[in-house]
Amino acid sequence: MSKECLSALKGSLVGTIIGFGFGMATLATIGFDQMSLFEGVLLASCSVFGGVLYGALIGVTGAFRKETARPVTKTEPVLTSPRVA
Repeated sequence: MSKECLSALKGSLVGTIIGFGFGMATLATIGFDQMSLFEGVLLASCSVFGGVLYGALIGVTGAFRKETARPVTKTEPVLTSPRVA
């Protein structure tokens, strides 16, 4: 799995959690007596979907990506042609 895909998955997971929390907070603010069960589930699922999309976007751009240090390799000097005067 590529690093970008793994970062997008991590971002989506974080976005799912944030979106679910936002959906529940919105439902608690509006009140459950004002809407039916279908409307509540629809609002919460739209919040989660938005969180997944936003989290994947943030994850792919590098917010949750860890850069690994590359091993230092010894390189050979570049051979240049001698200058002719």
